[in-house]
Amino acid sequence: MPAAALEDHRDRALGVYGERGGWRLHIRAWLVRHAEGLVLVDTGIGQPGAPAPGWYGASGLLFDALLHAGTTPDAIDTVVLTHVHDDHIGGTVVFDDREPVPAFPQATYLLQRVDREWQAELAADDEEDRVIDALLLQPLERSGQLRLIDGDHALNEGVALHLASGHTPGHQIVRLRSGDSRAIIAGDTFNHPIQISRPDLPSGPDASPAQAAVARRAFLDEVLSSPGITIAPTHFAEAFGQIERDDAGTACWRPV
Repeated sequence: MPAAALEDHRDRALGVYGERGGWRLHIRAWLVRHAEGLVLVDTGIGQPGAPAPGWYGASGLLFDALLHAGTTPDAIDTVVLTHVHDDHIGGTVVFDDREPVPAFPQATYLLQRVDREWQAELAADDEEDRVIDALLLQPLERSGQLRLIDGDHALNEGVALHLASGHTPGHQIVRLRSGDSRAIIAGDTFNHPIQISRPDLPSGPDASPAQAAVARRAFLDEVLSSPGITIAPTHFAEAFGQIERDDAGTACWRPV
C-alpha cells in the first residue's frame, strides 16, 4: 500500500500503528456458541514448533483464551479455517514430542478445497510453504479430520460459510445469524482499516489483488445495504465494529 496513504489514515486507526510507523498486527480467532455445539473460526499463529511464531516473535494465546471463555480444545466440534495462511492455521496442531497432532481431537476442520490444492502447489516449489503444509495440514489429513468443501456451506441455520476468493483462492468468511441479529467474521477480507474506504488498495499477501478487491467491494455492498451488521475482522485493533458511511459518504470503520 502507498506509504503516504497509510500515514494519512493514522488518526482514524491508531491501534494498528506502531510507535515508529510500523504496523501493530493483531491476530484473532473466534469462538461461536450455537445450539448444537462450539465452532472455532481460525486458530491463530500456534505454539512453538509452528512456523508463524518464528516471524511473529511470540507464541499464540489461543488455548489460554479458550479456557478464559470457559471451554477446552476437546469441546470444539468444528474448526473453520478461513484460509491457509500460517497466522490463521498455526494452531491447528500441537506438538507432542515434536510431532504435530491435531489440537482439537473431536473436531472436523473445514477448509475450501481450492485453498488446499493451492497450498499443495505452493509447497511443491517453496520451502516455507512445504513446512506449513507438512506441519499444519497433513496431520489433519492423516487423522481424517480435514474436510474439504466446495463453495458456500451452511453448518446450520445460524452459521454459514461463504466463499470470498481473492486473498487466497479459497478464502471464506462466516455469516452468523441469531434472531434479528447478524454478524460476519471477515477473515482477511480487510487486512487494514484503510481498505474499507479504499477497497482497491491491495494487501501484500493477496494471491489475486484484483479478485480480493472484488471481494471487498461485494462485502461493503452487503453491509452498507443492511445497517447494523456486526463485523469481526482478524487484524484490526478492535475485535468488533460496524461499517457505515461518514458525512462525506465514504465507508468507514466504527468500533463497537
